[in-house]
Amino acid sequence: MRVLVTGAAGQIGRQIVDELSRDHDLCLIDRLPIKGRPSLVADLSREPPTGRIRRLFSSKSRCWNDVFKGAQVVVHLAAEIRPQSAWETVLDDNIRATWNVIEAAANSGVSRVIFASSNWAVKALENRIAPDCYRNDGPKMKYDACPAPLTAYGLSKATGELMGRMFVDSGRLRSFVAVRIGNYGREPSKNPVSRKLWIGVHDIRSLFRRCVEAEFEGSHLVYGVSVPPTAPYDLSHTRRLLCWAPKQTFMDF
Repeated sequence: MRVLVTGAAGQIGRQIVDELSRDHDLCLIDRLPIKGRPSLVADLSREPPTGRIRRLFSSKSRCWNDVFKGAQVVVHLAAEIRPQSAWETVLDDNIRATWNVIEAAANSGVSRVIFASSNWAVKALENRIAPDCYRNDGPKMKYDACPAPLTAYGLSKATGELMGRMFVDSGRLRSFVAVRIGNYGREPSKNPVSRKLWIGVHDIRSLFRRCVEAEFEGSHLVYGVSVPPTAPYDLSHTRRLLCWAPKQTFMDF
């Protein structure tokens, strides 16, 4: 399968690229070159044809949206990732870039877009049900929990979720899945709240693999955490849709 990955040079991007490269034909895009791999350098917040790419190891230059043609799946990871980022930053890097990527995918006949959303898209709801939501038997947010951001960054992720659903509802995309990622890290955070939202390397890799390879249509929201009992999310829909379950625990460290 031909899979296009944006933000491929990022922390999560490098893991996803390493995971998917074993079985899929990848096209990689980032603002920075990706060491050891052919890639395209582009600013996705700039609409084609103004936004230009250059293929590494080649002088040929063309509109960046050309590379979407022939892809079956787009994994959109490129974004400003700091939760307290200024509105001006997320407007370009998260909102405009996400619109451009989804529209390019739809115009190119891509079947599925996978969007890296965030727990910050529902942070206000988490705060309302905390601290009970961190208990094994506490209230959990379900897959259909409405966006409830607290920052411009969270709003940008909620906007991306709505964009994807709109493209599916209008018939321009066959499937879209937004992954509300917890707190990614190689090891659990020492911060007590961030620790409860942790997702490790093995689980982030297997989760995105299932988002690429599982058979489903329509628009969906799923959650990504490694230790569900401590997290404020109900993973039942994630398990059903993707046939996925986290494997890592705090005992691994």
